[in-house]
Amino acid sequence: MSAFEYTSVMSSIIVGLALVDILISLNRLIRAGGGVRWHWAAPATALLIFLTVIQIWWSIYRPQAAPMTIGQFLPFVVELVLLFLLAAAALPDDVPPGGLDLKLYYQNNSPYLWSLFAAALGWMLFVEILGSALMGQPVLAVIEGHLVDLLVVGLFVALVFVRRLWVHAIALAFFYVGPLGWLSRSLG
Repeated sequence: MSAFEYTSVMSSIIVGLALVDILISLNRLIRAGGGVRWHWAAPATALLIFLTVIQIWWSIYRPQAAPMTIGQFLPFVVELVLLFLLAAAALPDDVPPGGLDLKLYYQNNSPYLWSLFAAALGWMLFVEILGSALMGQPVLAVIEGHLVDLLVVGLFVALVFVRRLWVHAIALAFFYVGPLGWLSRSLG
């Protein structure tokens, strides 16, 4: 078995667990029926997280003949852990007997969610910039190639502190442009 096969299996397991966590939480919310007071922000953010996890898994597919060390794989594991934590926080794990208000859940949970989003994308950028620098590429050129990603990290960080839901709605609409662009990507 090649290094790619080992890493893709482990990645698929972690990604699968992340997606299952979102789906189980969604199932519990739906089954709770009237015990849940629905609000757009939590499910819209959960869908964005779901799509992001799928996109990251899709982008993992990079067969390579070169062996990979554990040291090369560990930064990737950190990314997968951050994505799992993000997915696990997307929706509440259960509905308390007194019911659940998803607007309140989102308002209380959004700083954590957007911090994880910022950490995940920030970590990915850091690893790529560091890797490029170690391979002798000019760091500023690599950073210039990721200006949109850096803007997105900035927006994630801003959402940690901004409490107005209309700002979150505009940001989510902007963030959904990414998944729409991913729809045409293919493996290989």
